[in-house]
Amino acid sequence: MKLLVKIGSALISRDHRIDHSWLKIKVDEISSLYREGVQPIIVSSGAVAAGMELRSMRHRPSDTVSLQMLSGMGQIRLSKYYKDLFKEKYIFTAQLLLTHHNFDNESEVATVTEIINRCLDEGVVPIINENDMVNKEEFDSEGTFTDNDILAAFVASSVKVDKALILTNVDGLYNSNPHKKDAGGSPELIRRVDKIDESIVAMAASGKSDLGLGGMRSKIRAAEMITSAGIETIVANGNYSIIDILENKVPSTVFSV
Repeated sequence: MKLLVKIGSALISRDHRIDHSWLKIKVDEISSLYREGVQPIIVSSGAVAAGMELRSMRHRPSDTVSLQMLSGMGQIRLSKYYKDLFKEKYIFTAQLLLTHHNFDNESEVATVTEIINRCLDEGVVPIINENDMVNKEEFDSEGTFTDNDILAAFVASSVKVDKALILTNVDGLYNSNPHKKDAGGSPELIRRVDKIDESIVAMAASGKSDLGLGGMRSKIRAAEMITSAGIETIVANGNYSIIDILENKVPSTVFSV
Protein backbone atom coordinates (compact mmCIF):
# COMPACT_ATOMS: atom_id res chain seq x y z
CA MET A 1 0.00 0.00 0.00
CA LYS A 2 1.25 3.45 -0.95
CA LEU A 3 0.50 5.79 1.95
CA LEU A 4 0.96 9.55 1.86
CA VAL A 5 1.46 11.18 5.27
CA LYS A 6 1.30 14.97 5.40
CA ILE A 7 2.83 16.57 8.52
CA GLY A 8 2.08 20.21 9.27
CA SER A 9 4.04 22.88 11.10
CA ALA A 10 1.67 22.95 14.07
CA LEU A 11 2.61 19.33 14.85
CA ILE A 12 6.29 19.13 14.05
CA SER A 13 7.17 22.34 15.93
CA ARG A 14 6.78 23.56 19.49
CA ASP A 15 7.89 26.91 20.93
CA HIS A 16 9.51 27.87 17.61
CA ARG A 17 11.62 24.71 17.58
CA ILE A 18 11.31 21.25 16.06
CA ASP A 19 9.52 18.92 18.47
CA HIS A 20 12.14 16.16 18.40
CA SER A 21 10.31 13.74 20.70
CA TRP A 22 7.13 13.97 18.60
CA LEU A 23 9.06 13.53 15.36
CA LYS A 24 10.86 10.45 16.67
CA ILE A 25 7.55 8.86 17.64
CA LYS A 26 6.11 9.48 14.17
CA VAL A 27 9.20 8.10 12.44
CA ASP A 28 8.98 5.00 14.66
CA GLU A 29 5.32 4.54 13.69
CA ILE A 30 6.00 5.01 9.98
CA SER A 31 8.96 2.62 10.22
CA SER A 32 6.68 -0.03 11.73
CA LEU A 33 4.30 0.36 8.80
CA TYR A 34 7.26 0.21 6.40
CA ARG A 35 8.32 -3.15 7.86
CA GLU A 36 4.78 -4.41 7.27
CA GLY A 37 5.03 -3.61 3.57
CA VAL A 38 3.57 -0.10 3.48
CA GLN A 39 5.32 2.31 1.10
CA PRO A 40 5.26 5.70 2.89
CA ILE A 41 5.58 9.10 1.25
CA ILE A 42 6.04 11.98 3.69
CA VAL A 43 5.11 15.56 2.86
CA SER A 44 6.55 17.54 5.74
CA SER A 45 6.51 21.17 6.80
CA GLY A 46 8.90 22.43 9.46
CA ALA A 47 11.74 24.07 7.55
CA VAL A 48 11.02 27.54 8.94
CA ALA A 49 10.83 26.17 12.49
CA ALA A 50 14.14 24.37 11.96
CA GLY A 51 15.66 27.59 10.67
CA MET A 52 14.38 29.53 13.67
CA GLU A 53 15.83 26.81 15.89
CA LEU A 54 19.18 27.18 14.14
CA ARG A 55 19.17 30.97 14.53
CA SER A 56 17.79 30.87 18.11
CA MET A 57 14.86 33.05 17.06
CA ARG A 58 11.75 33.36 19.21
CA HIS A 59 9.42 35.15 16.80
CA ARG A 60 8.49 34.29 13.24
CA PRO A 61 9.47 37.10 10.81
CA SER A 62 6.74 38.70 8.75
CA ASP A 63 8.63 39.49 5.55
CA THR A 64 8.81 36.89 2.81
CA VAL A 65 12.56 37.08 2.11
CA SER A 66 13.43 36.40 5.77
CA LEU A 67 11.06 33.42 5.78
CA GLN A 68 12.60 32.10 2.57
CA MET A 69 16.09 32.41 4.04
CA LEU A 70 15.05 30.63 7.24
CA SER A 71 13.38 27.90 5.21
CA GLY A 72 16.51 27.37 3.15
CA MET A 73 18.68 27.13 6.25
CA GLY A 74 16.19 24.99 8.14
CA GLN A 75 15.49 22.58 5.29
CA ILE A 76 19.02 21.20 5.54
CA ARG A 77 18.55 20.56 9.24
CA LEU A 78 15.03 19.15 8.84
CA SER A 79 16.19 16.71 6.18
CA LYS A 80 19.03 15.56 8.44
CA TYR A 81 16.61 14.95 11.31
CA TYR A 82 14.55 12.66 9.11
CA LYS A 83 17.64 10.95 7.67
CA ASP A 84 19.12 10.23 11.09
CA LEU A 85 15.87 8.98 12.63
CA PHE A 86 15.10 6.64 9.75
CA LYS A 87 18.73 5.50 9.63
CA GLU A 88 18.26 4.13 13.16
CA LYS A 89 15.62 1.85 11.60
CA TYR A 90 17.93 0.96 8.67
CA ILE A 91 15.74 2.90 6.24
CA PHE A 92 17.08 5.33 3.64
CA THR A 93 15.39 8.64 2.80
CA ALA A 94 15.48 11.00 -0.17
CA GLN A 95 14.68 14.71 -0.16
CA LEU A 96 12.44 16.19 -2.86
CA LEU A 97 11.79 19.94 -3.00
CA LEU A 98 8.93 20.88 -5.31
CA THR A 99 6.91 23.89 -6.46
CA HIS A 100 3.55 24.13 -8.21
CA HIS A 101 5.44 24.51 -11.50
CA ASN A 102 6.38 20.83 -11.25
CA PHE A 103 2.68 20.02 -11.68
CA ASP A 104 1.96 22.50 -14.48
CA ASN A 105 2.57 20.13 -17.38
CA GLU A 106 2.48 16.41 -18.08
CA SER A 107 6.24 16.12 -18.58
CA GLU A 108 7.03 17.57 -15.14
CA VAL A 109 4.35 15.44 -13.48
CA ALA A 110 5.74 12.33 -15.16
CA THR A 111 9.25 13.16 -13.93
CA VAL A 112 8.13 13.73 -10.32
CA THR A 113 6.01 10.58 -10.38
CA GLU A 114 8.86 8.49 -11.79
CA ILE A 115 11.31 9.71 -9.14
CA ILE A 116 8.91 9.04 -6.26
CA ASN A 117 7.98 5.61 -7.57
CA ARG A 118 11.63 4.69 -8.03
CA CYS A 119 12.26 5.66 -4.40
CA LEU A 120 9.40 3.43 -3.28
CA ASP A 121 10.58 0.54 -5.45
CA GLU A 122 14.06 0.82 -3.91
CA GLY A 123 12.70 0.97 -0.36
CA VAL A 124 13.61 4.64 0.05
CA VAL A 125 11.21 6.97 1.90
CA PRO A 126 10.66 10.26 0.01
CA ILE A 127 10.61 13.33 2.26
CA ILE A 128 8.88 16.10 0.30
CA ASN A 129 8.63 19.81 1.05
CA GLU A 130 7.90 22.98 -0.88
CA ASN A 131 10.94 24.68 -2.39
CA ASP A 132 10.51 28.01 -0.63
CA MET A 133 13.87 29.39 -1.78
CA VAL A 134 12.63 29.70 -5.37
CA ASN A 135 8.90 29.89 -4.76
CA LYS A 136 7.29 32.20 -2.21
CA GLU A 137 3.67 31.16 -2.62
CA GLU A 138 3.47 29.18 0.62
CA PHE A 139 4.17 32.42 2.48
CA ASP A 140 1.51 34.46 0.67
CA SER A 141 -1.99 34.65 2.13
CA GLU A 142 -3.53 33.59 -1.19
CA GLY A 143 -0.74 31.28 -2.30
CA THR A 144 -1.16 28.00 -4.15
CA PHE A 145 0.45 25.97 -1.38
CA THR A 146 -0.81 26.50 2.17
CA ASP A 147 1.42 24.72 4.64
CA ASN A 148 1.91 21.88 2.13
CA ASP A 149 -1.73 20.73 2.12
CA ILE A 150 -2.13 21.37 -1.61
CA LEU A 151 1.34 20.06 -2.36
CA ALA A 152 0.33 16.82 -0.62
CA ALA A 153 -2.78 16.69 -2.81
CA PHE A 154 -0.74 17.11 -6.00
CA VAL A 155 1.67 14.37 -4.93
CA ALA A 156 -1.04 11.94 -3.81
CA SER A 157 -2.98 12.37 -7.04
CA SER A 158 0.08 12.13 -9.29
CA VAL A 159 1.55 9.04 -7.64
CA LYS A 160 -1.92 7.53 -7.16
CA VAL A 161 -1.39 6.51 -3.56
CA ASP A 162 -3.81 4.07 -1.96
CA LYS A 163 -4.59 6.34 0.97
CA ALA A 164 -3.73 9.87 2.12
CA LEU A 165 -3.38 10.91 5.74
CA ILE A 166 -3.34 14.62 6.61
CA LEU A 167 -2.14 15.10 10.16
CA THR A 168 -3.12 18.24 12.04
CA ASN A 169 -3.52 19.42 15.64
CA VAL A 170 -7.27 18.70 15.93
CA ASP A 171 -9.18 15.43 15.60
CA GLY A 172 -10.62 16.31 12.19
CA LEU A 173 -13.37 18.46 10.73
CA TYR A 174 -15.78 19.96 13.26
CA ASN A 175 -19.09 21.67 12.58
CA SER A 176 -17.58 24.77 14.24
CA ASN A 177 -14.12 25.85 15.36
CA PRO A 178 -13.09 23.42 18.16
CA HIS A 179 -10.69 26.02 19.59
CA LYS A 180 -13.47 28.54 20.23
CA LYS A 181 -16.44 28.32 22.54
CA ASP A 182 -19.76 28.51 20.75
CA ALA A 183 -22.86 29.76 22.50
CA GLY A 184 -24.86 27.34 20.37
CA GLY A 185 -23.27 24.27 21.92
CA SER A 186 -20.11 22.19 21.83
CA PRO A 187 -18.44 21.61 18.45
CA GLU A 188 -19.11 18.15 17.02
CA LEU A 189 -16.62 16.09 15.06
CA ILE A 190 -17.74 15.06 11.57
CA ARG A 191 -16.59 11.43 11.36
CA ARG A 192 -17.31 10.84 7.67
CA VAL A 193 -17.75 13.04 4.62
CA ASP A 194 -19.14 11.43 1.47
CA LYS A 195 -19.33 14.64 -0.54
CA ILE A 196 -17.52 17.95 -0.13
CA ASP A 197 -20.01 20.73 -0.77
CA GLU A 198 -20.51 24.30 0.42
CA SER A 199 -21.84 23.17 3.79
CA ILE A 200 -18.65 21.18 4.45
CA VAL A 201 -16.43 24.08 3.39
CA ALA A 202 -18.39 26.39 5.69
CA MET A 203 -17.59 24.17 8.67
CA ALA A 204 -13.85 24.50 8.18
CA ALA A 205 -12.15 26.52 10.89
CA SER A 206 -10.04 29.45 9.74
CA GLY A 207 -7.71 29.43 12.74
CA LYS A 208 -4.01 28.84 12.13
CA SER A 209 -0.99 28.38 14.34
CA ASP A 210 1.86 30.87 14.62
CA LEU A 211 4.16 28.64 12.57
CA GLY A 212 1.59 27.00 10.32
CA LEU A 213 -0.20 28.57 7.35
CA GLY A 214 -2.78 25.96 6.46
CA GLY A 215 -6.06 26.04 8.36
CA MET A 216 -8.83 23.48 7.98
CA ARG A 217 -10.02 25.14 4.79
CA SER A 218 -6.85 24.19 2.96
CA LYS A 219 -7.19 20.61 4.25
CA ILE A 220 -10.73 20.46 2.90
CA ARG A 221 -9.48 21.72 -0.44
CA ALA A 222 -6.70 19.12 -0.42
CA ALA A 223 -9.15 16.35 0.52
CA GLU A 224 -11.41 17.40 -2.35
CA MET A 225 -8.51 17.18 -4.81
CA ILE A 226 -7.35 13.79 -3.51
CA THR A 227 -10.78 12.17 -3.31
CA SER A 228 -11.51 13.42 -6.84
CA ALA A 229 -8.61 11.18 -7.88
CA GLY A 230 -10.35 8.22 -6.22
CA ILE A 231 -8.21 8.17 -3.08
CA GLU A 232 -9.63 7.98 0.45
CA THR A 233 -8.34 10.80 2.63
CA ILE A 234 -8.20 10.99 6.42
CA VAL A 235 -7.77 14.20 8.38
CA ALA A 236 -6.70 13.33 11.92
CA ASN A 237 -4.86 14.48 15.00
CA GLY A 238 -1.15 13.77 14.62
CA ASN A 239 -0.78 13.25 18.34
CA TYR A 240 -2.57 9.93 17.93
CA SER A 241 -0.73 6.87 16.67
CA ILE A 242 -0.76 6.70 12.87
CA ILE A 243 -1.50 2.99 13.12
CA ASP A 244 -4.51 3.66 15.37
CA ILE A 245 -5.74 6.30 12.91
CA LEU A 246 -5.53 3.90 9.98
CA GLU A 247 -7.33 1.20 11.99
CA ASN A 248 -10.08 3.66 12.96
CA LYS A 249 -9.36 3.29 16.67
CA VAL A 250 -9.28 7.05 17.34
CA PRO A 251 -11.42 10.02 16.27
CA SER A 252 -10.83 11.36 12.76
CA THR A 253 -12.64 12.56 9.66
CA VAL A 254 -12.68 10.18 6.70
CA PHE A 255 -13.32 11.68 3.28
CA SER A 256 -14.65 8.82 1.17
CA VAL A 257 -14.55 8.40 -2.60
